[in-house]
Amino acid sequence: MDDAQDNDSSDGADFFLFQWDKDGCMDGTTESNEEASILIRSRADFVQKLSRLALDEVDDVCGDLHSVASRIGSPFPCQLLRSNTTNRTRNACHLKNDGSVEPSIGCIICIILDLWQRTNAVKKYMGSMAQCRGAGGDALREAGAISALLCTLWRLIVPLRAQVGKDVNEKIDVSLSSFLPTMASEPLTCNADMKPGVEEICNNHLHLQNDSLNVCDIAMNEFDSTTLDLAISCLGSLRDLSCGSALNRAAVLAWEPPSPTIYDEHCIENGVHVLSTYVRRYDQLKWEKILSLKERGINSNSNAVNSTTYSKTDRGEKELRLLTNVLGTIRNTSHSTPDVCQEFFNHGLVDPLVWRIMPNDDAQKYSNTQLTTPLPSSLPEASCPWRESCFRAAGSLINLAEKCPDVAHQLGSNRKLIYLLIETWGGVSAITVDPNKMNASTRRLPLLHLGLAAIINAAANGALAGGLDNIMSQVLEKEIIRKRVAQRKEEERKLRQTKQMP
Repeated sequence: MDDAQDNDSSDGADFFLFQWDKDGCMDGTTESNEEASILIRSRADFVQKLSRLALDEVDDVCGDLHSVASRIGSPFPCQLLRSNTTNRTRNACHLKNDGSVEPSIGCIICIILDLWQRTNAVKKYMGSMAQCRGAGGDALREAGAISALLCTLWRLIVPLRAQVGKDVNEKIDVSLSSFLPTMASEPLTCNADMKPGVEEICNNHLHLQNDSLNVCDIAMNEFDSTTLDLAISCLGSLRDLSCGSALNRAAVLAWEPPSPTIYDEHCIENGVHVLSTYVRRYDQLKWEKILSLKERGINSNSNAVNSTTYSKTDRGEKELRLLTNVLGTIRNTSHSTPDVCQEFFNHGLVDPLVWRIMPNDDAQKYSNTQLTTPLPSSLPEASCPWRESCFRAAGSLINLAEKCPDVAHQLGSNRKLIYLLIETWGGVSAITVDPNKMNASTRRLPLLHLGLAAIINAAANGALAGGLDNIMSQVLEKEIIRKRVAQRKEEERKLRQTKQMP
């Protein structure tokens, strides 16, 4: 399963997308409407100034592909500050096209602008399928683009102390010490220690401060938004580079992090591990919760989520796009690549992927039941925001099963999961059981994916308690019929060619 129709582009300064007028204090109870209106205008003014700064101060990354890749994958300014504590001054942090910096004490505005410059470079040089396929993709790989993207993704999610030579076995609260926003259920207030290297605003950007609002909260929200944008862009480019190129997929597995890392008790030793880590970032967090994640300083009662309703936030939409992109990257990198598939399995990715499309409370349903009646659809409706993500997760599992027998055996032991994967492949008609209309119900089914065939065959060979049922049997029987028809047509074609020969 491969997909070449993904788009993650955005224009100009629109990357500042945490809208305070939508999720801000207007729904609070501690301020009057007039005070809230003033605060919202002040916040909007801050974001507008920051957008102008981004346009005025940040130059486009230019040069050959090697220079661009080097710039994208270089350490972040605050990493340089932490690893080199000498000659630190209170002067402004000046960003250059070659990626060099004059370190300040950790100006958050300078860091935001640096991250934005990287995001724009990724979008400009590897932001479309046309740039990442064929000869263009080969040129990007040879220039070090895959390594640069993975280095950036690694730096965004791995705690800084693990990146600068500290003890990798040290217990670190990964949710509070990585660059990406915390996944805590409650919104956070500003705390400079919660983000690496972020301490004050440098002299060049003091004019952004405003007595009527907490600049720290707003700046930290824009920092969170920018890190998400950068991760989304890097994953989108990596997804496109992995599509249709075995060499690029091999490069993902061959990549090694700048330093040995343990994240959440899992080693990160290659690019496959980085992708797995991004999926685990959302462990046990249901789709509704992801889409409702709040920014800093947002009233915790404003976007309440329960079992039946949810309210989208700007941050939540970005988090969902990030997860969708990483699932698409896993789907593409696992396509027809046995060593990559085995590494994903060894790193424990199968269980998180299964949970994403089939939460634990639904895992045992139909576990040993042989169905003889139509099965209701298990996939999200067409209008559901996470439908695309579910299909990518299911496609990833099918790709993994094709080249990794361990995955096929694990997936083949769960009846409900097999139904869901069959539906993903062939639609609702594929899980309709009607012996009187067997030919009609199977005529339009697509070519059986080898990964799905491996899963059903594993179920038939003992992985599934109770054996195959009518749904699974009809899929295999239809494929046998299709192969016989194709073989007969090929023989007839060869016979016609023989008769036409002089």
